Amino acid sequence: MMVSLLVLVVVITAVSCLPTKIPHCRILSASPTETGGHVIRCLCDGYHLVTLDLLESTGFSSLAVSGEQDGRKREFVKVEYYANAQDMFIVLDGDQFDVKDTRHQEEGLKLKKLFEDPEFRFFPVAVKLIHDELQLKGWESPAVMFLYRMGMAADNFHHQKRVKRSLLTEAVEVDPRTYEFNGPNATKMCTFNGWSAPDMEVLIADECRGLCGKTCKECWNWVCGDCCAHTGCLRHDDFCSGGYYTYDCLSCRGVLWDTITSTPLDC
Repeated sequence: MMVSLLVLVVVITAVSCLPTKIPHCRILSASPTETGGHVIRCLCDGYHLVTLDLLESTGFSSLAVSGEQDGRKREFVKVEYYANAQDMFIVLDGDQFDVKDTRHQEEGLKLKKLFEDPEFRFFPVAVKLIHDELQLKGWESPAVMFLYRMGMAADNFHHQKRVKRSLLTEAVEVDPRTYEFNGPNATKMCTFNGWSAPDMEVLIADECRGLCGKTCKECWNWVCGDCCAHTGCLRHDDFCSGGYYTYDCLSCRGVLWDTITSTPLDC
């Protein structure tokens, strides 16, 4: 029996210091492979190249993020999910963690270090580009869901850092698509077990808790198919309610794995 296989590779190279502006990325090419996957090449700021490798087969899903700079290759993070055993393994900087072990703190520190790494700074921008332009469906592929959740977590991390550094109160930005699914004048229905908020003012005051994306500013609609609240995104928001730098919030298992039900975070 042939096994369906999805392989996604993206290439991006990073710099040696944390940029002060958000990088600009574009997809150079997207072509299918002989195995039925895709090879995608991106370019950020004209010269930054990283590699993302997503694989799907029966009972197994994986995400690997690596990079190459000046001839030096480096694996940033790898996630392997075994559906039959309901277990997930995460490799950060060469150190492997099982989501069922007790090493939350050590894993959280390593993920924070990775997000602060200048060579990894372009990851959330590249993932958002893939989300917006290729429109891969997170609800159909655990590997794609892992990619999106890691991208959202990295994006939120840098958003938190920018907010912390700012001395000014910014006006609340709301993605216009959020109004299509929420509030008294909603025109679209939620999908995949999602639910809408009847009062937009309450939703905005709560920073769009439960919606998949960066607070109210951006809806990542290809995570779960809409701009509604979903269990997986709500659960992670709950993990972060005690503080963004808590280890269930800022750890791979907190981003990808529901530590309460011992299952991957999904829609």
